[in-house]
Amino acid sequence: MVGLVDIKSLYDLTGKAAVVTGGAEGMGKEICRFLASAGASVAVADINYPWAEDTAREINEVGGRASAYALDVREEPQVVQVVQAVRREFGRLDILVNVAGIQDRELLGEISLTLWDKIHHVNLRGPFLTIREAAKVMRRDKSGGRIVNISSMGSLHPIFDGLVAYNASKSGLNGLTRNAAFELARDGITVNAVLPGNTTTAGQARAPGPPIDPALIPNLIPPLGRTGKVSDIAGAVLFLVSPAAEWITGQTLVVDGGHLIK
Repeated sequence: MVGLVDIKSLYDLTGKAAVVTGGAEGMGKEICRFLASAGASVAVADINYPWAEDTAREINEVGGRASAYALDVREEPQVVQVVQAVRREFGRLDILVNVAGIQDRELLGEISLTLWDKIHHVNLRGPFLTIREAAKVMRRDKSGGRIVNISSMGSLHPIFDGLVAYNASKSGLNGLTRNAAFELARDGITVNAVLPGNTTTAGQARAPGPPIDPALIPNLIPPLGRTGKVSDIAGAVLFLVSPAAEWITGQTLVVDGGHLIK
């Protein structure tokens, strides 16, 4: 006799604790909302602490559990302190989602070393530090874990000028993802990356850089006919941190509306 599958249990995060860097707005905020909706306790970690407080409060007001933490992912002492503080508050650490990032644009021939270093420190050094520290806790607790890095479709295929530093940092993040997955697999910790295509966020709109040629705008619309929504990315993250994805690690999941098949 064939029985039905309890599909809801495959996405149930009840009793789990998650850290989301860059969780105060945009993709990060939506990911916090999705994880909390699945039952996880969520640490909203962001350099913009007042906004992180707002996100945590909104989740708590509708019956979820969330706390805000001030975090500049470039700063090693802060990363160490926040990971330990989350472990103390929630009693465990099961999930890390690295969303914090910057997309400042500058053309290859004009980009300064200062901007190059700033982008790599946030987009690559930051995830390295958070993965290292979260993995220490997960290994010590012998509880396994799920780590997801938000990379970019641009790490595989650039689509407009000015993102050389950003795309290079995200390519490095893909390599970090695969190597961390290899080393942490023996501890039952999976590490994957989500590579969003052109997804509309307030942070994207604020990013400084040279204007985009209007003639290129139609090329930014993928075959599915629209730009991405933050919920598209949050859904992919929820899958990768859920029991449904327990045998997936070291993967880079492109979520781009089909842009790479154009």
